[in-house]
Amino acid sequence: MRFKTELNVNLSVLERNFQKLSKIIRGNEIIFMVKANAYGHGLVSTTRFANEVIGIKEFGLASLGEAIKLRTELPGLKFEASVFSELQFSNDELRELYQSHRIIPVISDLIDLEIFLKDPGFKNFPLRLHFNTGMNRLGVEMDQVEEVVNLLKKSGRRSIDHLMTHFACAANSMKTNSHNKRQIKNWESLKSSFKGSGVSVDQTSISNSGAIEQGVGFDESHVRPGLMLYGPSSLIPPIRNQSLWQGENISTLKTEVLKVFKVDRGQPVGYGATPSPEAGEVAVIALGYGDGFQTTYQSSHMAGGRVLGRVNMDMAQVFYEGSCPYKRGDMFQVWNNEQSSVMDLSDESRNTPYTLFCSLTERVPRTYSKA
Repeated sequence: MRFKTELNVNLSVLERNFQKLSKIIRGNEIIFMVKANAYGHGLVSTTRFANEVIGIKEFGLASLGEAIKLRTELPGLKFEASVFSELQFSNDELRELYQSHRIIPVISDLIDLEIFLKDPGFKNFPLRLHFNTGMNRLGVEMDQVEEVVNLLKKSGRRSIDHLMTHFACAANSMKTNSHNKRQIKNWESLKSSFKGSGVSVDQTSISNSGAIEQGVGFDESHVRPGLMLYGPSSLIPPIRNQSLWQGENISTLKTEVLKVFKVDRGQPVGYGATPSPEAGEVAVIALGYGDGFQTTYQSSHMAGGRVLGRVNMDMAQVFYEGSCPYKRGDMFQVWNNEQSSVMDLSDESRNTPYTLFCSLTERVPRTYSKA
């Protein structure tokens, strides 16, 4: 663990982001996606604040292990936890953990649906069904609606508690992208298929962050924001200015300056002996790819300088033309609460904001504040 490096998570910013989201949506219920350690920000602390202070009652996880962690470390809180992908549903012992911890599986194939319907332990559990409308990853297939209806009727169920799908290209225009238009058409067809089937649909959701930013999916009962509540936009640069979202990064990433030294034009620096582009100064910072500071950050701008040469496992060099504004022992800020500080690094390094956040390893301590 680093002692003078931290990802500080300002929970008050998360609350402000939720308030901004509430002004965009039309009273939709929210399933807050906190998978992957709350996108790198700390699963338990983020969920606790979202539930106790903000009032969010439903959370989305990727795996059963993530959901169990929430249930065991937040035993007194009342919320729903849903697992969206790695169900482990064929394992009897693991399946019992859903029941004993009140964890809701999001069913995405007929095999798991049959198991769910036959197991008496799930009799009083809500049925959440994910259909594949064109992403072609997980999801019950569109031509399997009749089989789903027959299985439900045979089991004595007459309703789907929550029907959902997931967009493959929500970072692109929801109005003009052909794949998005096709998925929306398939979704409407899917809902129509259940009408008159004898199986009702109580709740629906289609929108992840990118779709919410474009005002899509507000006719459904729920939305499923992830990245946007942590601050950044999900949209690609050409359409980002059309986004409804003006969030703040809930985190700032800081680290210690280990050394500052002068360089001449052409002087080799670090692994690979990268030549300095000009005369100036170099700050060596205590972040490397062992911390999740990506090798692709090479040549990216941050804190008024530019990453020079290879990113090391434990360090990186930042070049300043002229004089460096830092001295040994100062705290160097990689990104701050301004959305642009993450988006600019994301664009320049050709990483998504998801990658920037989720790549940070356990060597970077998470601290929490409210201001």
